Amino acid sequence: MIFKRHHDNTEVTTAKLAVLLIPAMTISAGLTSLMAAKSYEIIRLANACGKAIEEEK
Repeated sequence: MIFKRHHDNTEVTTAKLAVLLIPAMTISAGLTSLMAAKSYEIIRLANACGKAIEEEK
């Protein structure tokens, strides 16, 4: 037979789950920080536009 059947211990423990989720948590944290930076930029631009409109009046 080409493929051997392995009878490994396939229990999912908390430690295994934590190790497997490290890449997902890293990507999630990166995306969250990018979204926060983008929203900060949008708020700053909105405040600058609001000040410019107030100064024109």
